[in-house]
Amino acid sequence: MSIISILALTRESDLSYKTYGKIFRAWISVVPAIFVLDPKDIQILNLKRNSRKSSEQSVNLMQYFMEIAENNTKFDDDSIINELCTFMLAGQDSVAAAVSFTLYNLAVHQSIQEKAYLELYAIFKNSDRPTDVKDLQDMKYLEQCIKETMRLYPSVPIISRKLSEDIVLGKHTLPAGCNVFISPYTTHRLEQYYENPQEFNPDRFSTENLEKLHPYAYLPFSAGPRNCIGYKFALIEIKMIVSTLLRRFHLSACPNKPVNLVFRITLRASGGVWLKLKPREL
Repeated sequence: MSIISILALTRESDLSYKTYGKIFRAWISVVPAIFVLDPKDIQILNLKRNSRKSSEQSVNLMQYFMEIAENNTKFDDDSIINELCTFMLAGQDSVAAAVSFTLYNLAVHQSIQEKAYLELYAIFKNSDRPTDVKDLQDMKYLEQCIKETMRLYPSVPIISRKLSEDIVLGKHTLPAGCNVFISPYTTHRLEQYYENPQEFNPDRFSTENLEKLHPYAYLPFSAGPRNCIGYKFALIEIKMIVSTLLRRFHLSACPNKPVNLVFRITLRASGGVWLKLKPREL
């Protein structure tokens, strides 16, 4: 099972356990507050139900969930709210975090920013035309920068799984039904898989180096059958936003404005990410 490989990575380092504990305590402290059903939520759901019955407009995500609830008694109002919160969190907050940290890394590492910009210049020249699908496919080095950013700053620093069967790890057995917490933030910093793991080095994700990487050493979108269903779309969004800004602005970091990480459901920077943007001459 994939979870064995994932757990094996994080249990090999004593430092991992310390970081794991810190992330877990921060993560678990905010989980109960997020998925609490409010009376206003019920009111909104009922309004949507009534409007859906009297409207022929196109079906949206909430309406799909309502149809599921009508045919499945176990999928109640709590389930609808939980699913909507998950989609909102995964579709916006995580992408915003990845974009912010990518721009920050490019601002701090000027030579890498220049290389990424030259790639974009080779694609667009002096044109200000919109980006198309082929352009996104040609942004190979920028994609490496994004992936390296998500290695150092995974949008979701800790994920959880419930074991469906007993798992044997060395002399220990994790029983079925046990909740297991996995930390991409910790795994991505293991020296046995990443040389100089604290260093920002997009070349780790070149085609030749990717072939050498352990399949579960990189988990920004989780792994296995329950990995992020929207990871390809997320990468497209991040590429589109970062490339658009990089084509138009030169990025530099603000002095005395370091990034101080805060571990919540998503990884954040306390006080935000501060950057200087200087318009480029097209």
